[in-house]
Amino acid sequence: MDYITIDIEKGAFRPTEILSELRIVAETLYAPMKMVGFWDKVEGMHLCPQIERHKPCLCDPENPGEKFISYVKILERERQAALAISFSHSGITIYMS
Repeated sequence: MDYITIDIEKGAFRPTEILSELRIVAETLYAPMKMVGFWDKVEGMHLCPQIERHKPCLCDPENPGEKFISYVKILERERQAALAISFSHSGITIYMS
């Protein structure tokens, strides 16, 4: 997985922290790649493939069980994620494939 950090300094105008807008930025910068997952550190949310299949989340660091698997490893294995774009001003990381 390759990692990129986009750091937008807060000045007179506040940069967006809305996931859908950050997704558009990421997909525009790295077309034809598409978002396959995200992790919001501030809200503690993520797009979990396990939950989508109505199974328990194995990647929650707040509640690591015996079968804990990192979110990055799950996305690499199940959704062929190859790029992680971290927007440091918002605490959101978008994973692209």
